[in-house]
Amino acid sequence: MALAIAVLGEQAGAQPTPPRDPIAAEALFERGKTLMDQGHTAEACAAFAESQRLDPAGGTLLRLALCREAEGKLASAWLGYTEVVRTSRESSGEPAKLQERIRIAREHLAAIERRVPSLVIVVPPATRVAGLAVSANGLPRNEGSWGVALPVDPGDVAIVATAPGRREVHVTVHLTEGQQQTIEVPPLAPTTPAASSVTGATSATAGPGPGAPATSNAARHGSVLRPVGVGVGVLGLAAIGVGTYFGVRAASKWNDSNAACPSSPCTGPTGPDLANDARSSARVADVTLAAGIAGVALGVILFVAGAPPSVQPRPAGVAFAF
Repeated sequence: MALAIAVLGEQAGAQPTPPRDPIAAEALFERGKTLMDQGHTAEACAAFAESQRLDPAGGTLLRLALCREAEGKLASAWLGYTEVVRTSRESSGEPAKLQERIRIAREHLAAIERRVPSLVIVVPPATRVAGLAVSANGLPRNEGSWGVALPVDPGDVAIVATAPGRREVHVTVHLTEGQQQTIEVPPLAPTTPAASSVTGATSATAGPGPGAPATSNAARHGSVLRPVGVGVGVLGLAAIGVGTYFGVRAASKWNDSNAACPSSPCTGPTGPDLANDARSSARVADVTLAAGIAGVALGVILFVAGAPPSVQPRPAGVAFAF
């Protein structure tokens, strides 16, 4: 009986005994019978369960077990029938009624026994850390039940494993009638970072480690070079613009000089002056264009050299999951 209660999560012993209310219990019992006749199985089971809670009785317990079977909750029905047989033997009511309840309960037990699914939860030694708690559908599965095939109702069973300082493990299994399934709980991964990650985080907070100055200096050096490179590049582009202007001016002055002096030697009043202006503009264009091109090239070099150093990420820890 103790095992059956552990399997199905009956926790009446952990809670205070509710006050008896025979009148309400009888009304709920009659309502449950009516609902069963109307085909409202779930509502009928709820009425029988509350009636049994308010005033426990063998007849109500049998009705509840029959209702659970009709509802498809075979393990719950199995527990109810087992309770009917036990309590009826210990009761002092009418022998005929007691024997009839036992007969009905045993018949249904024999009919559903092979249909009740069971679940085996295996917890290997590597998973058994301090404070480990395992539950199935919210009901505890303590160490004494590990590795034991326990009856469960057909349907989904949610298994959760927890431990202090560890990541929870969740898995949901679906069991059909007559099926037995085994689930092994894997080791729970730590929730705290690995030792190397903790050391790195501490070093980053408290101060640079032995290799940190080089990285820090490189980062500061890069942060200076990039804006300098941009500035030099902008000045180079400006010089190219100035050189282009004077190049165009030199060409224009040469054209004016040739127009003023169509013959050589030049004897016109403005020809020699225009030629001198053209030569001066050409020299300025040559110097500024060369300086501008060099400035742009230097700016690109400084900008690229100032790129921040790449950091290789640490490999993340591997956590078990279903």
